[in-house]
Amino acid sequence: MIETEQVLLKFRGLKLISFKRRGYGEFVGTGLLNPLYDRFRLFRLIIMLLLESSFYKNSPFIGRWKGKRVSNTFAPPVGSHPQLRAFKGLVRNYLLGYSYPVACTFAVTYKCQCKCVHCSAGKHVRRGLEELSTEEAKRVIDESQKLGVTIIAFTGGEPLLRDDIFELIAHVDKKKAMPIMFTNGQFLSEENAQKLVDAGLYSLFVSIDSPVPEEHDKLRGVPGLFNDAIEGIKRMKSKGVFVNLSSYAIRSSTERGMYKKLYQLAKELDLDNFILFDGVPTGAMLKNVDEMLTPEQRQEIYEYSAKLFKETAKPPLSSQSWQNSIEAYLAGIGCLAANIQFYITAYGDIAPCDFTPLSFGNIRKEPLKKIWRRMISHPAYSHRSPVCRMQNPKFRQVYIDPIPEDAKLPYDIKKLPLIDYRKIKLEEKKEIHETIMKQIIT
Repeated sequence: MIETEQVLLKFRGLKLISFKRRGYGEFVGTGLLNPLYDRFRLFRLIIMLLLESSFYKNSPFIGRWKGKRVSNTFAPPVGSHPQLRAFKGLVRNYLLGYSYPVACTFAVTYKCQCKCVHCSAGKHVRRGLEELSTEEAKRVIDESQKLGVTIIAFTGGEPLLRDDIFELIAHVDKKKAMPIMFTNGQFLSEENAQKLVDAGLYSLFVSIDSPVPEEHDKLRGVPGLFNDAIEGIKRMKSKGVFVNLSSYAIRSSTERGMYKKLYQLAKELDLDNFILFDGVPTGAMLKNVDEMLTPEQRQEIYEYSAKLFKETAKPPLSSQSWQNSIEAYLAGIGCLAANIQFYITAYGDIAPCDFTPLSFGNIRKEPLKKIWRRMISHPAYSHRSPVCRMQNPKFRQVYIDPIPEDAKLPYDIKKLPLIDYRKIKLEEKKEIHETIMKQIIT
């Protein structure tokens, strides 16, 4: 593991607030004032506010939404009611030490025409079980907003294959939350594009795996999909919707500099944002960690993201590698799962995030608020994590490795032990595995 240090505040050469990354996900304070940061919540809040202020001050001007400035298409417009609600939630998180969500991802359907080898949702499909009805979906939207959510991301499967998707987007209270959507882009016809606009969609993310059409189509299993997606992007842009490119970085593609080529594609298309997720082992690839980014590659992508941000480049690059950096963690981000975000499956299960296949309850059986409280009080999520848990070998050893190969996802968390993964040693793998299996059997 590479060791890096970031100095956030200094005076006459003295490091006042600084951190060094040691090991996986461990940040160690190295500045003179770091003891204050570790001890006082108010001091942590002040640092967070300074970093948030710096971010919005230096971020590029993307456009306006109903008169309000947009600096990030995955966040509410600056000064809007949803943004003020998000800010209030972050302040409460810091002062009270209790997590309030500001975003949720809602898989409204698992129907999809694609056959992606890297599909994160395929193992969620339950034959014979009805997906949430329109009324159930509206109820979970209402409960999410009541809990404090300010971004509702509709995803799938392919959300445009759900007949009532426009009704669900319209149901979002725009004074509380902004509706965004992730799509593979094939169904962005003129009719659907106008319906999305009429429903009040704020931001659209189109998934592109490669800037090479043939390679993208092969990875998705649909001939002609790349060209259809590009045409859909142009159509949505012509209607004034914020349009973005969504992709992922894995070990082999990063070696080829694929993320830079994808960024250039987003730039050529004059898009508003490029969101780059880490290639997290999940879904169909749950037990395969071969393509997970190396620490050096995460650092490489972080530095590229930071460079673009410093240059106020358009479009901005919102990478998970930056999101898991020291300054992002101090600004209130880090691992989003069960911290400021949760995931809703098409059947109503609640999981920490899109890529974490663990169910903490179902909204068909109990209120969302009760499930959220259960999730953030669990040993795996009762603390903030600077980096993605699903890429942490200790977390995976305790909560992912024991999941049976033939299990439907998300897996019931009650079948796994109450263990704080941070306290185990990786060499204890055999003993931990035996403990887990005993608890599962009993």
